[in-house]
Amino acid sequence: MTSRIIFRLNIWQADKCCVFQLRCGEGQELSDTLEYPEELTVQYEAWRKIYLGLYLGLYKRLRGRKLSGGDLDPSSLVDYGHELEEARAKFIDTFQRWLAQLREIREKIQNKIHTVAQNLSQSGEKEVTRPTVDIFIACNSIDLGRLPWETWELVPEDLPSEILPTDILRIARIPIATRQEYVESHSHLRSGKPRILVVLGDNTGLDLDEDKQTVKALKRVAQFKFFDWQQQDGVENLKAALANEIADERGWDALFFMGHSNETEVTDGELAIAPNTYVSIDQIKDYLSTAKENGLRFCLFNSCEGLQIANRLANLGLQVAVMREPIYDDVAHVFLRQFCQELARHEDVHNAMLTACWHLQHVERFVYPSAYLIPSFFSPYGAEPFRFERWGWRKIIRQWMPTRGEAVTLGVVIPLSLIFAVHDLLSDFRYSAQAVYRDVTNQRGELPDGVLPPVNLVNIDEESVHWGIETITDFKPKPMDRQLLAQLVTRLSELEVKVIGINYILYKQTQADKTQKLADSIQSAVNEQGIWFVFNKGQFPVFSKIASPNWSLQGKESFLPWDLEQPSDTTCTDPCPFAYLLALSHILSQESSLANEPQSNLQNQSKTNFQEELSDYLKTENASSELGNFLKQAKSPFWLRPIIDFSIPNENVYNTQSVYKPISAKDLLERDSSDLELQKLKGGITIITSGDYKEAGDQADDYYSLPLAFKYWCFSHSLKTQQLNKCPQNITGGEIIAYMINHHLNLLSQNHKNVIPAPYLIPGFMIIAIAAFLGKGATLRLAKLQRKQHKGLIFALVGSTALYGIVVFQIYISVSLSIPLFLPLLTFWIYILSFLKRKYSA
Repeated sequence: MTSRIIFRLNIWQADKCCVFQLRCGEGQELSDTLEYPEELTVQYEAWRKIYLGLYLGLYKRLRGRKLSGGDLDPSSLVDYGHELEEARAKFIDTFQRWLAQLREIREKIQNKIHTVAQNLSQSGEKEVTRPTVDIFIACNSIDLGRLPWETWELVPEDLPSEILPTDILRIARIPIATRQEYVESHSHLRSGKPRILVVLGDNTGLDLDEDKQTVKALKRVAQFKFFDWQQQDGVENLKAALANEIADERGWDALFFMGHSNETEVTDGELAIAPNTYVSIDQIKDYLSTAKENGLRFCLFNSCEGLQIANRLANLGLQVAVMREPIYDDVAHVFLRQFCQELARHEDVHNAMLTACWHLQHVERFVYPSAYLIPSFFSPYGAEPFRFERWGWRKIIRQWMPTRGEAVTLGVVIPLSLIFAVHDLLSDFRYSAQAVYRDVTNQRGELPDGVLPPVNLVNIDEESVHWGIETITDFKPKPMDRQLLAQLVTRLSELEVKVIGINYILYKQTQADKTQKLADSIQSAVNEQGIWFVFNKGQFPVFSKIASPNWSLQGKESFLPWDLEQPSDTTCTDPCPFAYLLALSHILSQESSLANEPQSNLQNQSKTNFQEELSDYLKTENASSELGNFLKQAKSPFWLRPIIDFSIPNENVYNTQSVYKPISAKDLLERDSSDLELQKLKGGITIITSGDYKEAGDQADDYYSLPLAFKYWCFSHSLKTQQLNKCPQNITGGEIIAYMINHHLNLLSQNHKNVIPAPYLIPGFMIIAIAAFLGKGATLRLAKLQRKQHKGLIFALVGSTALYGIVVFQIYISVSLSIPLFLPLLTFWIYILSFLKRKYSA
């Protein structure tokens, strides 16, 4: 289909000549000069005299006050309707013959009309968005403006019969000095149905109640408010009240005025807003400009002599329908009724006016002769005529679409949420805030009285390394001395530890004699105590002389801080994570009554290694309720990530001998076996891991920056005990593994089924999208309120924000869901503050 075709026709009158300049959409210009026929003025005045005489002299109900003419004798037997029709025909005939001389301009326009008509005929397009040829006419004098340019016969007679002239050609008016571009008003600041301000002015001699009822028929497509001087508290402040209503910050889409109006010489016309009370357009132009910024698009003045009014408002960027001449009250009723009927059908205001004029010309021509010549449509150049759009899902979606600023916000915040460094930083702050909430609400995840954390850490820290250098020959901390590991294993075996995890990569031979000591110590623990050994194999399996896969388990570890490693299969058909294997081994080591349970022993010389044997058993054996529940751990959906909950104090996760200090290797080896701290190791999981010593972080990255939540708990403990505690600077890989084990075993301690005990992390972009949706909804609500009502809603939103934070913290604890906090709230408030900035600066 051909797009909308726009022409601009400038007409200048100088002395006895008129210059016509046609500007085409493709940048072409055509000019012509015609002598202005004095006969046209004479016939216009003759027609106008009879027109005023008929409607003023006979009917006495014109919507204007300062009128001349009207000296017809109502008692005469003369057919003044026929006289008016004769005058109209002569006037229009002279007008058409004069314009017919613009041959080149007419040919240019008619060629475009033929093109559009041909496309319309071929496509059968019937939608309201069909293309048209729109001519915007600008006149440099009020006398030229009074001429009925809308009657210019430009549509060729050979058009298909099914195409009406008004279907294809529309003539609008613009001020001669109007700007070329059209600046859209801020209609996006408001939501819901279009709003109409209906001003009912001086009703002396008029029936404005009928107009009021006519406008009410638009309630299906618009909402409206009536401003009536009779409903005001006195007329003293009437002008100020009207001005404030026009500039209502909630905005209007359309303004209708009904009553008396007149032309004035220097104030752009005046409106009678009450008996003997007038307001000029010049007085309210600033308020109209504000209304335009708030969304006002169209004004209808169903009153007399509105040329100057229309010119001023079109210069402000508004579309305006006015009556160029005085208009009979009954004609105004008919016009408004037809006009509103078209608006209710979602027709645009220009076509609605043309349809109303067509009705006056063809249906009411004998009742109201010449009335169809009076209405005119003014518009900014090139603007699409305003319409009450259908309130359907397209309209709803359109109003919910983000503005440019909102789209930029989403375009920045969502990618920001996907950057790991940003996520890591925000998560750290989130854990610390969650720890504060746990502490304040006494939900620290404490174990029942008498129950110890099942995980124990034996840290080879800086002090232990110095001890090893002093007591072990040729001690080397990197790779960790095998003799020290052997001594630790022997001591743990003596303490009757059930499961030992070694968080060192033992994939190669170093110091053969010490390697043998480690192997002997491990084999002795397995043979004599039945201890389950789980090794962290990293990228390579454990050196075969240290441990055989026939009687030991080897787990992989490749976690990203701070995600919980989950097995791809809970029965460990594929290699399972180190932390998961330790938790599983702890459960199996406690279940001595299970039939056919695999045992860690040196006599297993079958071709099937211990992990495969264990996997086969787990697939078929569910006798133990604890084991069964453990194996029912659900794998998190792909869009949710299980994370490590560092907001829990570490003393509730693994045994500590002092604040934030696990048992060191030196203490384990030097203390007596009867030591109460060492007795806590009996029957649990013990992990031999690196502490915070220099070589542990040298290219091995076995310790990480301490989470802020750890620092908070350390600080909180200092306040409660009134003792200054030395807090660690880093968190070790072993401590992270302990938290993972705690999450796996938490399933059993809380007796949950088919859930993952670790918190799910909902992706940030999902919550940001929800926040953007809620922020948009809040801005649409704010747009409906007056400024004085904004304060209450803003306070409510601030309160809701605080409540959201509390709810999010509690959900994290109660249902193990981690809902992003900072970026969604940032997005929400950017929406709100951006709207308020636009609204208050508009």
